[in-house]
Amino acid sequence: MEHHIKKIFIPVACLLILVFGLNAYAGNLYGKASIGTSTLLNGNLSIKPAGELYIRQNRLDITGNYSGKSGSKIYLSANADKNGFVNISGTVTGETEIIPDIFAAWNGSRIDFVKASQTGSVTSAFQMTDNVAQLKYEKQNDYLLWYIEKTKIDLCLPLIVQLGNHTLLANNNSATNGGYKFASYAWYKNGQLLQEDAHADNGGSYYTGGADLDEDAEYAVTATDSEGKHYFSCPYRFAPMALPINVTVYPNPLPRNAKAYIQAETQDLSLLQDARVDIYDMLGQYVGKANINGQTLTSVNFPSKTGIYILKFRAKDYVRNIKITVE
Repeated sequence: MEHHIKKIFIPVACLLILVFGLNAYAGNLYGKASIGTSTLLNGNLSIKPAGELYIRQNRLDITGNYSGKSGSKIYLSANADKNGFVNISGTVTGETEIIPDIFAAWNGSRIDFVKASQTGSVTSAFQMTDNVAQLKYEKQNDYLLWYIEKTKIDLCLPLIVQLGNHTLLANNNSATNGGYKFASYAWYKNGQLLQEDAHADNGGSYYTGGADLDEDAEYAVTATDSEGKHYFSCPYRFAPMALPINVTVYPNPLPRNAKAYIQAETQDLSLLQDARVDIYDMLGQYVGKANINGQTLTSVNFPSKTGIYILKFRAKDYVRNIKITVE
């Protein structure tokens, strides 16, 4: 069925505004607006913290970019025969909460909700808290597509393993993780994206850079297998651990052409058996190494060039970065 399109402006006051079959100019939404029939918004749309957009069983096309501030909401119909849909030509940012009106007759099959350009878009821009449905996304060619499916019993997987006080690992061992084999990962902290990477690039781990993980934060990882299926970890909270190894480096600062000494203290000397040290400059370029070979005290030759270097100490599941200055 064809719609007769007319052009009007959308006021954006704190009222419930009914909008029927229109071609309008987008802008900032501070209050509430309801899309009555399929609608085209020319330009960018930004929903502010208290803004609420109601899309019944129709389509909203946005020619520009979309942003939703924390506290913004989009109410969508989840009728499997005729559901609300948002098509965004540009990219998306923000923290918009999707609230679906789920019909009792829904059989749990997939319902698409939002489509946006993949370039610059963030997968966590749309979120949902619901006991019946789960919001997911997938990458298709040059765009991202968000959709819902009925919640399963195995909604989340206990994938996250803590290594020391600064590293989280996604368990990719199919023998212990329920038979899954992952290809890529997206790490989140309090719902905000931290990093995305492939398994080949060590994307299965999140490393803080040496600082302790945040005790007040909730961490999660989304894992994707080689077929593009997504799996969600159960939320994980950091629990401080007693460090198995205490590592110090001296002297620091280090005089040019002098040896540095690595002191490793541990009650389990077997942890040092395959330990090693790698040295990098501040540009991340590898410049040297030393093998610990089970010793508690090891000398290391540093480059004679003055500057700041990073000494990376590795021993089984323990990793620590130490900054040392050559002067």
